[in-house]
Amino acid sequence: MSSATSKVTSQNQISIPAEVRRRFGIVPGTELVWEERDGALVVRPKRLSLDDLRSFCAKARGSRRLSLSAIRSARDAAVVAKHGRR
Repeated sequence: MSSATSKVTSQNQISIPAEVRRRFGIVPGTELVWEERDGALVVRPKRLSLDDLRSFCAKARGSRRLSLSAIRSARDAAVVAKHGRR
């Protein structure tokens, strides 16, 4: 991905380009962290704690091992369940 742009609306909202959402696993309810680094604005998805990940896996796993894809799906489902689609 080279670059992507968004426009700030009159209500100070932005849309995240689909390519960026897919690449970084941003789903409805994902929290974003805004940081300044060396004079540049950096936006990234908030990292999940190990407790969050453990909780997602326990609910999705039952007694089977989970692939990375299944863990990501469980995380996304938990975020959507908590925050809902907007």
